[in-house]
Amino acid sequence: MKNLFVCVALLTSVLMVSCSKENEVKPQTAAATATAITIEYKISNLSGQVGVDYIAPNASGVLETMHADVNRTEESISFSYTSTTINAYSVTAYNLMPSTDVVQVQLFVNGVLKAEHSVTAPGQSAVAKGNF
Repeated sequence: MKNLFVCVALLTSVLMVSCSKENEVKPQTAAATATAITIEYKISNLSGQVGVDYIAPNASGVLETMHADVNRTEESISFSYTSTTINAYSVTAYNLMPSTDVVQVQLFVNGVLKAEHSVTAPGQSAVAKGNF
């Protein structure tokens, strides 16, 4: 019986010592490549007087919220932006005077319509947004 315990102990120690942990191989990350996209915001409204808030690059090339008052029934704002990350883009438009006139906004990425929204209620904003 003693021999059996010695054999089991010896076998266990041999198995424990002979098994070695393999080094984990981590995948190499590739450098992020910059991607250029073209963003276009289209604003349509019947009143001809809307406020527009939108995300676009400032003079330094940093994305920030811009504001414009539009006094036409149609307006288009477009720009190209190059980035290594996905960014949030949005456009919001609203009647400057209380009105039930339709306000519609559209968000295009590389010429493809990605989001749109319209409102007719006074005090509400049409918002189109997305991450690209």
